[in-house]
Amino acid sequence: MMDGLNRFTGALVGGVNGLLRGAAPTVVLLVHALIIAVLAVAAYALVSNRQTIKATRNRMIARLLEIRLFGDDPISVLGSFGRVLAAIGFYMGASLKPLLVLAPIAVLWIGQLAGWFEWRPLSTGESVVVSMKLSEGVSPVAAPASLQVPVQFVVETPAFRSLDSNEIAWRVKAVQPGRGLMRCTSGGATVEKEITASDAMEKVSPKRVGEGFWDRVLWPAEKSLPKNGAISEVRVDYPRRSLRFFGFEINWLVALFVASIGFALVVKKPFGVEF
Repeated sequence: MMDGLNRFTGALVGGVNGLLRGAAPTVVLLVHALIIAVLAVAAYALVSNRQTIKATRNRMIARLLEIRLFGDDPISVLGSFGRVLAAIGFYMGASLKPLLVLAPIAVLWIGQLAGWFEWRPLSTGESVVVSMKLSEGVSPVAAPASLQVPVQFVVETPAFRSLDSNEIAWRVKAVQPGRGLMRCTSGGATVEKEITASDAMEKVSPKRVGEGFWDRVLWPAEKSLPKNGAISEVRVDYPRRSLRFFGFEINWLVALFVASIGFALVVKKPFGVEF
């Protein structure tokens, strides 16, 4: 089920980015922030009780004004503070239903965006470590292992085996732009893992993992590895992508969150939505 949801969400995100091909990464991120904002406002419009939210918000503001008005009376301030906390609780309760509708969509969407904005593809001439984690009970020392890469890449080092992490690792170099599948073999099992080199904005998949729910949420780009296989994870340590807004380097998640809130405040009025 998760593989199907990830393919669907990945196709949507990839379609948006395909339409914006050639645009700056900051522009692409802002478009996704607008999409998330519209989805959030639509969720509020469809399932929230607008009158309840508005009345609860006004009550919360009134309680805050009480604290300001009766600031010289400690007993009144304590009472008003308690009423503020109660109003906040009611406000959060009134907002819970649309948040529950929005949360799964936002989590899946952001999981896909990470492949575009958290990491970047390799540049020509750049090297990266490719690691294959073995399942419990499979020794990295005893198991034979091999790594085959697409023609755009070369394996620079022999296999490095770690008993501490139960991994086998190689250093791989990009010799020209391209995307392809590596073949990782160990313990009688062979799995494929995507690797990408490009100077353009392309999606990358840092990990191919098993069928665990959170593994599929956090690493959605490729199909899950076979259950109970000898290989539990294959990882490519891609470089982090640097994102700059107005000359300042900023984490893409922070930028997405702030921009989504800003867009939601702008688009809520046409929907008649109250936050």
